[in-house]
Amino acid sequence: MGIENFFISKEASVKEAIKQIDDSGYGIALVVDADQLVGIVTDNDIRHALFLGLKLESKVSDVMNKEPVTLKENYIQDDIKELVRNTTINAKFPFKGSFLVPVVDANKKVLDMIAVSRKGYLGSLTNGKNPARPVKCVLVVGGAGYLGSVLCKKLLHKGYIVKVLDNLMYTEDGLKNLYGDANFTFIKGDITDIDTVVEATRDVDAVIHLAAIVGDPASALNPKKTIEINHFATRMLAEICKYSQINRFIFASSCSVYGAAEEKLNEESLTNPQSLYAEMKLKSEEAILELADDTFSPTVFRMATLFGLSDRMRFDLVVNLFIVQALLERKFTVFGGEQWRPFLHVDDASEAYIKCLEAPIQKVKGQVFNVGSEEFNYRLIDVGETIKTYISSKMEIVKKEVDKRNYLVSFDKIKNILGFHAVTGIVVGCHEIQKANFLDYKASKYSNVDYLKGK
Repeated sequence: MGIENFFISKEASVKEAIKQIDDSGYGIALVVDADQLVGIVTDNDIRHALFLGLKLESKVSDVMNKEPVTLKENYIQDDIKELVRNTTINAKFPFKGSFLVPVVDANKKVLDMIAVSRKGYLGSLTNGKNPARPVKCVLVVGGAGYLGSVLCKKLLHKGYIVKVLDNLMYTEDGLKNLYGDANFTFIKGDITDIDTVVEATRDVDAVIHLAAIVGDPASALNPKKTIEINHFATRMLAEICKYSQINRFIFASSCSVYGAAEEKLNEESLTNPQSLYAEMKLKSEEAILELADDTFSPTVFRMATLFGLSDRMRFDLVVNLFIVQALLERKFTVFGGEQWRPFLHVDDASEAYIKCLEAPIQKVKGQVFNVGSEEFNYRLIDVGETIKTYISSKMEIVKKEVDKRNYLVSFDKIKNILGFHAVTGIVVGCHEIQKANFLDYKASKYSNVDYLKGK
C-alpha cells in the first residue's frame, strides 16, 4: 500500500476522513496541505469528537492532532526507543501491540509510515511488512455466553483489548477465568439501556454482537421480552455504533432463518423462519443492513448449530446433549433423524469472527455469511450414529414430535472470501465433554430455557 492512501486534504470533511481511514485499513489518516503534513486524525479522535457535538460535515482540520509525533527521515533505533518512552504515546496507546508513526523530511513531506512498539521498529508501509493492526479494542456484547466466553479468550490470546457488556443472565461462569487479564474489561449492564450501551462502546474499534435470548424454547417463554432484546435492542446498538463511527459491526444471526427447505441453501436463498427466535434474527439482519453506508460496515454471520466445550456450558444444544447422555446414561433419543443441520464447534466459530475482524473492510462490509463448513452438514441420525459409535451407547429414534427445521447449507462464500474452514469434528466434542465430566448436566444453568423458567 502506498503512503498516498493515507493522505486526506485538510479541507476534507470528517465523513470523508472516516471513509479514508476505513479504506486504508489502519485506523489513521494523514492530513496534508499539498505535500506537507499538517496533522493526523484517528478513528478514535473522531468518535470522541462526535460525542462532543462534532458534525460529520465538519472539516477534518477541526478534529485533527495538529502536533503529531513524527520521525525524521534519517532516524535511528534510539529515536524510536525515545519516542516509545514518551508518556503521551504510552497513554494514548496502552495496548500490547503497535502503532503507526509518519516519517517526514525537513519540509514535513511524508516519506513513509512505520509501525513501532515498546520493542522498537516493526515494519514500514514501503517494505510491505507493516504489522500494525487497525482493530485493537473489541467490544463483545453478550461475551459471558456460550460462544462469547470462548471468543473472548481467543481474542485476548491474540493480543486484542477486550471489553464485554453482559447482564450475566446465565451466571458469570464464562468470564471468571478472564478477570485477571490486564487487557480485559467487564461492564455489567443490559443492552436495552441506552446509557450503558453508549458508555460500553467508547474507545472501541469493533463490536461483536452476540447478546440475545437464544434458542426457540427460551425465546417463546416471553415473546415481548424476546422482541425487545433480540430485535429492538439490536437495532439500537447498531445505530449507536453507526453514529459513533464504529464501522466494524458483526452480528450473530442463525442458519435457522432458512427454516425448512429441500435444496442446499446459500446466502441468496429464500428465508423461511419457523420460530420467533429465527424471525427476530431475520428482522435484525434487515434492520442492521439497512444502516450500511460508506462509513458503517456491518457484517451478518448466520451461524451453524454450535457444539463443544465452553466455560459457560450448554446442554440444550443437540450435539452436546446427545454426548452427555451417551456418556452418563448410555442412551440418548433422536427425534425424527432425517432433518439436515449444519454443525460447528464453538472454537471454530470463534475463529470465524477473528477472521472477519482481520479481513479488509471492503471484503466484509454489508455482507451476509453462512458460518460453517460443508463437511459438517449432517442429518441428525448421522450425528447420533457418530456419537453412538464413539461412546458405545444406545440410540433411540422417535418419529413423533419432530422438529420441522431442515436445512442443508452452503458455506462456499465464507471459505472463498474469508478463507474460513472449520476443522473440529463431533468426535472432538465427545472427547472434551467426556474429559470435563459433567455429572450435573441436568442443572438448570446448562439450559437457557430451564434457567429462565427458574428466574
